[in-house]
Amino acid sequence: MSQGSPQATNPNTLRVPHLKGRFPDGSTGDFPLGDLTTLGRHPSNTIRLVDREVSKEHANIERMGRDFVLRDLGSSNGTFVNGRRVAELRLRDGDEITLGASKLVFHVGEASGSFAQVPGPPVGGTVPNPNNPGRAAPRVTVVAQSHSIPAFLAQMDQQVPQNFRPAEQIQELNTLKREYEKLRIAYEFHRQVSQKGKQEDLFEQILAAAFQLLAADHGVILKKGDDGQFNSIIAMKHRQGSPPNVMVPATVLQKVAETHKAVLTADAIIDERFSSSESIVAQGIRSAMAVPLMSKGQLEALLFIDSRQQTNAFSEKDLTILSGIAAQASIALENSALAAQIQTEAITRAELSRFLSRAVAEAVIRGETEDLRQSRLAEVTCLFADIRGFTTLSENESPQEVVSMLNEFFTLMAGVVFRHEGNLDKFIGDCVMAVWGPPSSHPDDPARALRAALEMQDAVEVLNGSRMAAGKPPIEVGIGVNTGQAVVGYMGSTERHEFTAIGDTVNTASRLCGLAKGGEVVATHSTVLKAGTGFEVEAMPVTQVKGKEKGVQAFRVLGLEITNSHHG
Repeated sequence: MSQGSPQATNPNTLRVPHLKGRFPDGSTGDFPLGDLTTLGRHPSNTIRLVDREVSKEHANIERMGRDFVLRDLGSSNGTFVNGRRVAELRLRDGDEITLGASKLVFHVGEASGSFAQVPGPPVGGTVPNPNNPGRAAPRVTVVAQSHSIPAFLAQMDQQVPQNFRPAEQIQELNTLKREYEKLRIAYEFHRQVSQKGKQEDLFEQILAAAFQLLAADHGVILKKGDDGQFNSIIAMKHRQGSPPNVMVPATVLQKVAETHKAVLTADAIIDERFSSSESIVAQGIRSAMAVPLMSKGQLEALLFIDSRQQTNAFSEKDLTILSGIAAQASIALENSALAAQIQTEAITRAELSRFLSRAVAEAVIRGETEDLRQSRLAEVTCLFADIRGFTTLSENESPQEVVSMLNEFFTLMAGVVFRHEGNLDKFIGDCVMAVWGPPSSHPDDPARALRAALEMQDAVEVLNGSRMAAGKPPIEVGIGVNTGQAVVGYMGSTERHEFTAIGDTVNTASRLCGLAKGGEVVATHSTVLKAGTGFEVEAMPVTQVKGKEKGVQAFRVLGLEITNSHHG
């Protein structure tokens, strides 16, 4: 176990003598006991407790055979076991040890479950770096200050990237220098930062740009964790040497998060205002800055950098530079978010386009779905296309061949529907249902549906050519089309629903599909009438269909008239 903040190892099945800690900030953790375990405020302790009521070397626990003995090391505020102050005591299972505001319960080795990754010291939290799993990762300890609030030497409003004024409008040299500095930052930032890769890569580049422009030793970018606090590491960088356990004052993070302003602290070690700030004093931070990283007006993350090499390493000018970097970073973050949104929409559009016409898919992506939710009566033209003799076909081919054939058939049919701007309603076994009408209606929907039906039969002929070339039997498809009033809208359960059409018009189209022979397109009189000229049709005898009291006048649609073939 590493020295410093209370940091438990994580063997999943470990059952050894250990302490179970409970700290004032609500964090908990399990700490296995070795031959000698030291407890205190100093970083060298096995279990470090950042608490002003705890002495630097407060107490230790020594293994003596199968027992463990707790000794107070002359602490100022004492060591307590089960509420009684002790100097030395042989621990028993369940004893509660109190040091300052921290409580640790001794267990002889019946650990239940795995040891937790401890959030950190009792007044803060140590957060593992998600990068480079499987190796000892650098950590950031966010230390809250229960006894004092650090002062801030400078604050600056979050900069908003602005246009540069024409040279003739700048009269003062200092103004010109400021404008130049903004230009330099923007240039250097965009020279180093690209939009390639994931957003996590962008954060790494933002941190690299900060190190390029500023004399920082350590830097970290934090996002909100599950507890709502900024303690989740998304990027970390060190100028040289092995990565330390970087300590970040919680009050600094809180200040930046609340005000959205960049802050500067400097020369913290000799500044009496920081005398009780363990997070800064213990680690020797000489200068530190923190800035908000915004995206679309929202706080996306916090960037914190420090320097321990020299007094007053950072100045207000550096804070201006870092704030400028943050302003440029906000543009990069928004661009990254926009790129991710475009990619997501492209995937969504591709998925929706498998079932809806392009116009409807675009309406759904734009959120214009109010009309879809409102079920209403509207005129539609409904088409059913069904494979004839499918049962016999499926008995003579393997399941894999049947599925392959259906997928190829459905792909061809869907492509035809979309080319004529219809909506693919559903696949029903070996049948395709398509609807022309709401939510994207056209004046010539009946004609579109008939042209689609004829093109479907052409596509089946092409499919049969390849099937026969492969020694497989051809398939035959019958198509029925009807136009009339139907109820359209979202239908189904709250968890699973679809935009569809129901009613007599739909049922009649399905019945006509059943009457159509292989290779035929059969349409009702209403469809042929509303489709207008341009189609070669042949009247069929009035037919009685199931569910209809009166006979239905149907027509075979033989093809397009020669003079109007350009509509095909």
